[in-house]
Amino acid sequence: MKKNLILIFCLSILFILSACQKEYKGKYVKWGDTVETVDTERFERNNIPYKVEGNKVYVPEDAFDDAIVCCS
Repeated sequence: MKKNLILIFCLSILFILSACQKEYKGKYVKWGDTVETVDTERFERNNIPYKVEGNKVYVPEDAFDDAIVCCS
């Protein structure tokens, strides 16, 4: 009985944490000047998506505030 309760508790925590993860879907906006001046590894460590086009870095509009917090 105790093992079942622990299993249910662990599954509940896993479900809650997976439901709380944010998915960014906004339009991509320019971040920084060039790819050389932006630390893209910080984006990867903080699960913030980015694109590099024409030596410029772009992040989703709805991730802009999170990018400011983690990478400024």
